[in-house]
Amino acid sequence: MGRRVRLWWWALAISLLLHGGLLGGLEWRLPHESAPPGPAAIDVELVPPPAPVAAAVSPSPRPRPAQKPAVPQPAAPPPLPVVPPPEPPAEAAAPEAPAASVVADTTPAFTAQPTVPAPPPVEPAVAPPVPLNPLPPRIDLRFEVRYGLASGEQTLVWVNDGAHYTLTSVVGATGLTGLFYRGRFVQTSRGRITPYGLQPREFWDQRGDKYSSARFDSTQGQLTLMPEKGAPRHFAYQGEVQDVLSLFFQFALTAPPPDGQRLTYQVFNGKKLRDYTYEVRGEDRLDTALGTLRTLHIARVADDDGRFEAWLAIDRHYLPVRVLRSDDAGREMELRVRSIAP
Repeated sequence: MGRRVRLWWWALAISLLLHGGLLGGLEWRLPHESAPPGPAAIDVELVPPPAPVAAAVSPSPRPRPAQKPAVPQPAAPPPLPVVPPPEPPAEAAAPEAPAASVVADTTPAFTAQPTVPAPPPVEPAVAPPVPLNPLPPRIDLRFEVRYGLASGEQTLVWVNDGAHYTLTSVVGATGLTGLFYRGRFVQTSRGRITPYGLQPREFWDQRGDKYSSARFDSTQGQLTLMPEKGAPRHFAYQGEVQDVLSLFFQFALTAPPPDGQRLTYQVFNGKKLRDYTYEVRGEDRLDTALGTLRTLHIARVADDDGRFEAWLAIDRHYLPVRVLRSDDAGREMELRVRSIAP
């Protein structure tokens, strides 16, 4: 009995242990049996997400060797498709090469051109002034004047200091005409002497009791006439300009060439500014009160202002020794030299 009881207790104890082991052993056996799938799940789910982050953090050393093997693979296929198409564009590129060479050839041409035209405009600007004929400080000329049936005398006085000049002309009636007309006709011209000749600045005209004047502004290229009556009149001009008195001594200073050339001047005739052209008609031998003189004949080309001709004494500073002119009404006036001093 005692053994049965013990066996029963032992059996109960073993049964309890077995039941307790079964119930409590699930927790111990699960880790041993689930251990292999557990790490596999960790490797699949947890390891892959940090793997790309690690690759992004350290791309510098590792991607370079990984890319090198990838490069040769695309490099081999491109030459096959690229080789056939570049042949036609290579032919089109051939004409572009000479175009570049043409541009290279034209560039030195442009650099050489600006250097060539620079000097030419300077040379002609310095050359024009021609040496002027020297004239005495003072010259007195006396003329016999014939105007239709009337007669008179004119004196023309030239005074200069080398830089400035003054010309004065006085005409008075003589003979029977002087009995009926005692007034005088006075004209005066003043200005500068430049390398190109005379440059008038002021002009006065007095005919009896009528008086007018004119001023030349060479910087503005403007002539202003102050008539006896009325408002001032303005005339624009360019370059050289002369008046009816300075023109004679402009001829004397520049000595017109005896080869048939034409000379053009802007001349103020006391009332208006006109463009006059004079033709050199060659040399003439002229009988005068001073004897036979070699003269240069100059005539103004026909215009609305009438006739004008002058004979310049070649051996007397090209001074005028005979003058023929006509007015608007066709009346002619002639001047013939009587004396030249000195």
